[in-house]
Amino acid sequence: MNNEPGSQSAVHYCHDSQESTLDIRLLLLCYFVFFLSGAAALIYEISWTRQIGLLFGHTVHAAAVVLGSYFAGMAIGYAVGGRYASRVSPLVAYGIMELIVSVWSSLVPSILFLTESTSLLTWLMNSSPAIQTSLRGIYCFLVLLPSTTALGATLPLMAEFLSPSGKTAIDRISVAYAFNTAGAFVGVVSATLFLLVIVGVRGSNYFAAGLSAFSGIMALVLARRYALTNYCKLIVESKLASVPELSLGPPDYNESTDTLTSDASDWLWWSIIAALCGFTTLALEVLYIRLFSLVFHNSTYTFGAIVAIFLFALALGAVAVPLLSQPVGDEKLVGVVTWIGAVAITASVIVFVRVTELEYFKSGESFKSYLLGGLGLVTIVVLPPVTLLGVLLPLIWQSFRYPKVTGQLVGSLTMFNTFAAAVGSVSASFVLLPIFGLWSSFGIVALVFWLISLATFIRCRHIGLALLGSLTSLPLIIILGIGSTHWMRPSSMADEEIVHRWESAYGWIDVVRSTKNNVWKLRQNLHYRHGATGDNSIRERRQTQIPLLLHHRPHDVLFLGLGTGVTASAALSFDEIAKIKIVELIPEVVEAARLMSEFNNGVVDHPKVEVRLDDARHDMLVNNQLYDVIISDLFVPWESLTGYLYTVQHYRLVHKRLKPGGLFCQWLPLYQLGAREFELIADSFASVYPETTLWWGNLESHGAVLALIGSNQPIHVDFVNFEHRFQLMQQQLAQQDPYLPRARHLFDLYLGKWVRRDTLYLNTDEHPRVEFLSPRSHHDRNLLTGKVLHQYFDTVLIRLHEETTVPGIQNENATDVMKRRHAIQKLILFAK
Repeated sequence: MNNEPGSQSAVHYCHDSQESTLDIRLLLLCYFVFFLSGAAALIYEISWTRQIGLLFGHTVHAAAVVLGSYFAGMAIGYAVGGRYASRVSPLVAYGIMELIVSVWSSLVPSILFLTESTSLLTWLMNSSPAIQTSLRGIYCFLVLLPSTTALGATLPLMAEFLSPSGKTAIDRISVAYAFNTAGAFVGVVSATLFLLVIVGVRGSNYFAAGLSAFSGIMALVLARRYALTNYCKLIVESKLASVPELSLGPPDYNESTDTLTSDASDWLWWSIIAALCGFTTLALEVLYIRLFSLVFHNSTYTFGAIVAIFLFALALGAVAVPLLSQPVGDEKLVGVVTWIGAVAITASVIVFVRVTELEYFKSGESFKSYLLGGLGLVTIVVLPPVTLLGVLLPLIWQSFRYPKVTGQLVGSLTMFNTFAAAVGSVSASFVLLPIFGLWSSFGIVALVFWLISLATFIRCRHIGLALLGSLTSLPLIIILGIGSTHWMRPSSMADEEIVHRWESAYGWIDVVRSTKNNVWKLRQNLHYRHGATGDNSIRERRQTQIPLLLHHRPHDVLFLGLGTGVTASAALSFDEIAKIKIVELIPEVVEAARLMSEFNNGVVDHPKVEVRLDDARHDMLVNNQLYDVIISDLFVPWESLTGYLYTVQHYRLVHKRLKPGGLFCQWLPLYQLGAREFELIADSFASVYPETTLWWGNLESHGAVLALIGSNQPIHVDFVNFEHRFQLMQQQLAQQDPYLPRARHLFDLYLGKWVRRDTLYLNTDEHPRVEFLSPRSHHDRNLLTGKVLHQYFDTVLIRLHEETTVPGIQNENATDVMKRRHAIQKLILFAK
């Protein structure tokens, strides 16, 4: 060691300078910088998930690939940041990392766009699901790696900076971590409420890049202003601590063999605990999202509410660490927290079932009251257990102390935690839920936390606490498993028999039979119906018959969505159709349709039919096959990410897959749309299809269904051919359609032509307005049903663009005919 006076004075200068500058003002500014970093990180994650979903399809597999890539990159960043945190000026390095995040993240949208517009996308396709998922995982990992690694490195760098003179300051680090997580909470809330729909999906990406740039610049300014740039260099030169190399074991000090063995044992123990906590915490987030999907309307708002409360609870737990660890030993506290956490998890599920009774959640008479009520429910269920779990990671940092290598300590333990978190999230979706089911999966997560507490108490020699934890945790876990057999369906569905239930990656897929009228229904997560038999099947067949009859001779037909299979089965009645392709997102829906084969003519296994499992839009993106008619099923517009099936870009893609003279039929559930959402969709549709006509699929004021049928040229009907094809179709029907007793009655369902209005706003991939507006109309009671539909019919629908040629008219005045048709439609719609 250099003992010259100049060297010694430099060391003292370093100590004095650092201790004097870490005052409350500097701390608060650093916390604010880290808060902004957390907000940017979650906005990135949300934006990237949507952008990559458009590339690979909005499937659970694609979402898992993005999440896994994001967390894997973050974990690498924790490790790299931990290795170099003590070798550099940490605040300067932090600023540089944020600038790297900003620059690279700004390039991600362009990289994804180039991937879609070049042949690279075809290289990411493979007939083997395992190989395809691997290729996509590698691609996402590499595209996001510079940003995610730099984001991960910021935590150990900040931890190193907040621990002056090599003394680990877990209190400060925990508070900084809490601010970072609170920033993530704000990021989720802001993205959900306004960024995605107003700023845009890619715009949110650039907004987050701006936050990262501001954070980086602010950190560099603080480092310069407080003369911190040489802080670490001076400490290293004075050899106050040797700089360790990155390893998965404990840092190597010049200590005895017994001490090193003990240190290695401790390091292994806390690394395992950190990994288990990360695995179970992220698995729990997936399980809570799945739990609330049973009662919520499952829009982006409710999804955001669950994630936001989850993050808020983690932040609350982290900030509580400095208060909790003083009166109780650190390691003992880990056991206490995991024990109470196991109890709280099982109790939260029981509370959820008792409060909601699994009925569709309702709160107030407006969207605001619904959202506040939903937040209240999520808070009651999620906040207590997750706040406890938020304590764990900072507490683990504190429990295993190597005072002079703070960055490596925090970085390495967080790396294990984050890698395991990625595995936990994916495992919950693809292993726990499909194999063990929802209730048992909660029990397994609670069981893991109980095992952690048990092992920790035994390690600390607190046998009494181990027994007490077992006596209080295990009975609740057993009750959760036994009681779940009675939680199959809400009481409002007591007259239904569950024929079969699939625990899928997309939730519960149920085929149920009514004991009253023997009607079979296909449902997802209790309250979202994919279709039914009985009278409903007549309407479902009509959704196919109308567009196919309007085409003079369809040969190849594509269905976007399968449901019960009844809609697609109607195409089997047209002998001229040679090939029918059905694209369905959920594998279990295909199995359900196969189970209901007596109602859909065995359409899934029919030799004319090809069924593909994929996101409908993605299938058209990667397959260049052309079709005469493409039929898009009814999709709930407020379901998260479903709105991408109503965008201009989607309609353009469909247009590319139509043969000359082809028709695209988009069915719309008016009872799930407000006037503004309907007009957004219609204008977006008409911006692509110069000939956009409207046809009724169901004339009921509280369940009206309308079709947008698009083509490049007006629909002309050869009446002789039309009558002949109609008669052949009728001969193969077991049930006669009251709307279509004769061929000519099809034209009575014609409403008019839609011409795009003079408006700047459309529903686009960048601004998915329908997805965010329709939940508001739903809960503000502004849907197109009843009186609202009646008023809209009188003021808008009967005043559509006047035409000189109208489908189904040969030698009559078009205006008079349309007036008569509208009068009949109005009578049927509103007579009751």
